[in-house]
Amino acid sequence: HIRVVATDVDDLVSEKALFIQYRPIRRNVWAVIIGINDYPRLPRLKYAVNDAEAFYSLLVEENRVPAENVPLLLNEKASLVNLRSTLGTRVKNAARESDMVIIFFAGHGATERDAASPDGDGLEKYLLPFDTDPTDLYTTAMPMVEVGRILNRIRSERLVFIVDACYSGGSGGRTVSLPGMRANIGDGFLERVVGGRGKVIITASAANEISVEKDELQHGVFTYYLLEGLRG
Repeated sequence: HIRVVATDVDDLVSEKALFIQYRPIRRNVWAVIIGINDYPRLPRLKYAVNDAEAFYSLLVEENRVPAENVPLLLNEKASLVNLRSTLGTRVKNAARESDMVIIFFAGHGATERDAASPDGDGLEKYLLPFDTDPTDLYTTAMPMVEVGRILNRIRSERLVFIVDACYSGGSGGRTVSLPGMRANIGDGFLERVVGGRGKVIITASAANEISVEKDELQHGVFTYYLLEGLRG
């Protein structure tokens, strides 16, 4: 409450009362949740869609993030074009600096020889959308250098990138082994992808480790325990 009283030289008085209410601007949370099981040209995964649906439920149902703020891209909806459009255009245009952005990916990863890789290991790393052609990763997959570029387009200073995939080429994990490839990957690319203030990457495994699924959990091991932890 503000009360203003003005008196002139003849002692004439004027008075005005104001009531001001301040409501801080509510920070929005935006998220993109991606889960791919049914790759048409890659080994099928069992529980990546379960992981994505459970993470979506955690945000929307348990934490009341508005559903319209959380696109859920499962299987064929997680095409390369949709990933680029949703991350690089829709979220980029919607999220303000004060907002939080969460990106969750459960699916395959892969590597490809690239002498120009800035990581010093001679490899480019990829997240694999639904329509990936393993014989042409450059055209049909999402290179991590492009992921980093997309993240830098998003203005939010609170950005969390969660990845339940791996790049080691080992058997039994969420990774694709290409003929004649033996990956020996440096961890530096993870820091490069999310370089910048307020950006964090949380991954299922170190660069040369395997991200695995378990039937008894009905999830990827990483996502299962991540959800357990976030639920307290």
